[in-house]
Amino acid sequence: MEKEQLTTAEKRKLKIEQLKARLQKEESRLNAQLRKERTGQLMAFGIYLEAFLKVASPEERAQIRTRMGEILEGRNLERALAGFSRIERGKNDK
Repeated sequence: MEKEQLTTAEKRKLKIEQLKARLQKEESRLNAQLRKERTGQLMAFGIYLEAFLKVASPEERAQIRTRMGEILEGRNLERALAGFSRIERGKNDK
């Protein structure tokens, strides 16, 4: 259908569809930006936690490992414990 042949109602409907598409694209861009910011925050916290674990006493490390098991579950717990083990191996290699 050519634009000249569209009725006023059809033009409005087309404009609404275009606005919805623009809104969805903008929301998607904003969500990507928020995810990127959150990922950066998580990485920074992970770096801090790793540095802390390297200097923590055995009692502090045991307490953190216990708390991980109380708070995390499933895949997140597996990943956290794998990271904890990696840090422990690195600490023992020194």
